[in-house]
Order: sequence, then structure tokens, then C-alpha cells
Amino acid sequence: MNINNKLKRNISISYVYSFLLQLNITSAIWVLYLAFKGMSLAEIGFLEAIYHITGLLFELPTGAIADIYGKKFSVIAGRIVSVIACILMITSSGFWIFAIAFTLSSAAMNLNSGSAEALVYDSLKEVGEENNYKRIWGNLAFVMSIAQGIAVLLGGILADEKFLYAYVFGTIIKILALIVAFSFSEPPIEKDKEKQQGNVLIHQLITSLKVLKVRKIVFYLILFSSLIGSLQATVYFYSQKYFSDMGYSKTTIAIICALGSLIEAISSKNAYKFEKLFKLKGTLISISVLNILALTGMAFMQHLSIVFFVLTSMTGGLAFSIFSDYINARIPSEYRSTILSFDSLCFSAFMIGVFPLFGLIAQKRGFTVTFGIIALLYIPVIIYLLLKLRKHKEDNSGAIVKERVLEVSD
Repeated sequence: MNINNKLKRNISISYVYSFLLQLNITSAIWVLYLAFKGMSLAEIGFLEAIYHITGLLFELPTGAIADIYGKKFSVIAGRIVSVIACILMITSSGFWIFAIAFTLSSAAMNLNSGSAEALVYDSLKEVGEENNYKRIWGNLAFVMSIAQGIAVLLGGILADEKFLYAYVFGTIIKILALIVAFSFSEPPIEKDKEKQQGNVLIHQLITSLKVLKVRKIVFYLILFSSLIGSLQATVYFYSQKYFSDMGYSKTTIAIICALGSLIEAISSKNAYKFEKLFKLKGTLISISVLNILALTGMAFMQHLSIVFFVLTSMTGGLAFSIFSDYINARIPSEYRSTILSFDSLCFSAFMIGVFPLFGLIAQKRGFTVTFGIIALLYIPVIIYLLLKLRKHKEDNSGAIVKERVLEVSD
């Protein structure tokens, strides 16, 4: 099989891998599981903060590792660490062991984030089909959201029987994802041989940051994407306990989450149509307004909370596909994994602040008040980022940015 066929095959493999990756049986029950294990809302918030602190520490280095040693290597390593983390979640009973499990789980995600996405984009670019990326990534996002919907539904049903069943089944799925990851082919990326001498990791990080300095619109798009992602993740995870306190069973909560995943899948698949209609400015404003509306609705209209929960899923699906295309189209291939890892790093930074804060406030004041406070906190940040994005106009192609960065490096 020639290299072009292998790279095209990467796309087919990505559909299977992405499905297994998002078939995360525990995604809709882990907050309930930790509460069952004796963790308070504040402790759950701190565990999630530990997860994202790990992301801050390891995200850029793991992205650079993927660019230097290969995206396939990074994806495989991530799946191995993920299996270990899942086993620890099964065997743990105290806060600090859970903290280790969350640390390993974050490291696994660090190794995967950016790498799997960059692998798809660079495979398409190598065969001259990068213009299809938005459509293909939308399809992948659709597959991932469907997998997430199936996972949360199965997870809720299994957890209603016994939490252990969900975590054991989840571990098996992670092992299958690891097996599939070995089928990927590494896209060839040209590298300057002189820059392979010395500390290549440090060089990779510094040069990638220079890319962001040259192309500020990418930097602010990453911040905006991370902000929206942290909003959706906070709502999604704490809604498990929110709906539980309203008297819903684990299976019902799983059905609600599955519905959200279905809406997210449909939104992801049709995101390119939304972006084509509203363009960049309209897309950013629309997603911002809808998210603030959803948080406000969950604060003041509890009887419609399921509707507003689903609304955050819809905007999450739109943002996931649209921002991925915006960012990938504006960065050079040899720094892609590192810069996409910076995207995940920014997401972790937002989550470190928001998630434990939400848990602390919710523990003292309840969920409805907390949703309102978070909405108020998000408004000025969103306005600031919209103004910054308006200020920075579109730059030149990624190839020109590469030349400008190399000039600065010399």
C-alpha cells in the first residue's frame, strides 16, 4: 500500500478510533460515582482542578513530543495511560488515590489532544485534500457525539445496577481503542535538520509560541474556544448532580445526557452550514449569546432546565467543529500538535478556575444560584475576547506565517 493510500486510510481508522475514544461509559456518572465514594462537591471540584492542573503542566510538552516523535506514538501512549487511570478509578476509595487517577487520566488526554486531530488534518494535507477537513471533522464530531450519547446511556443503565459494571466495561473499551490506534500511519512532516540538534523540545515550544505571537487571531480564537468549552463541560458534569438532586434516576440522567449528545452530534455535522451562513463574527456572537442564555435559564427556569442543558450541547457541537477548522487552517503543520495542545492548555486554565469555584458555590448556595453567578462571570470575558478578535483581522496563509516565524528565530 503506497503512502497516499495509507494516509487516506487514516481517515477511516479515525472514525473507528474516535467512536471508541468517546464511548466513555463513565462520562455521565463519574460525579455521582465520586459522591457515592464519599467525595463532597468541593472535593469533586478540586479533583477536576487537579485534572486540569496536570493539563497545564503537560499539555505543551506532550504536543511537542507528538510533533517530534510522531502523532501515532503520542496517541498510543495516551491510550495506555488511560487504561491505567481507569483501573485506579475502580480500585480507589480515598481522595489522594482518586487524585492520582485524575492526574493519569489528564496525562492520557494530553497525549491524545491535538495529536489525533493533527493526524487527520496532516493526512488530508499530504494528499491535497485539506479543503475537505471541515466536512470530515464535522463527520468525526458527529460520530464522537453519537458514541458519547450511547456511552452515557449505557453508563447510566449499568450504574443503576452497580457502578463497578460501568467502570469495568469502560476499561475494556479503552483497551479496544488502544488496539485500533496501532493501525494509524504517521503523516510525513518535513523538519529542519539543523533544528533537530540540541534541545528540540524547547525549540519546538518556543517556535510554536512565536507562531501564536505572529498570528494573534489564532491565539484569541483558542481562548474563545477554551472559554466556550469550559462552559459546556462545567454544565455537563455538574448537571449529573443537579438532575440527581431534582429526583431523577441515573438512567433518566443518562437519557438526558444522551439527548444532549445527539443534539451535539447533529450540530457538529451541520456546523459548516451554520458558519457559512453567519461567517466568523456572527458565529462567535451567536454561540456566546446562546450559552449565556442557557446558563441564565438554568438559574431562573428550573422547570425548563433540560431544554437549556440541551442548548449548551448544541452550541458545544457547533463550536467544536467550527473552531477546529478556523484554528487548523491558520497554523503550520510542523507546529500543529503543539499549538493544538496550547488550545487544550487554555481550556484547562479556564476549568481550573471555574470547576472548583462552581463546586464550592453550589455546595453553599445551591445549583440555581451558581448557574446565575457563572453566567455573570462569563459575560465580561466573552465581550473582551470578541473585541480582541474584531481588532485582529485575517492574516496570511500558514506558509507565510512559517516564514515570518523563522525570520524571528534567526
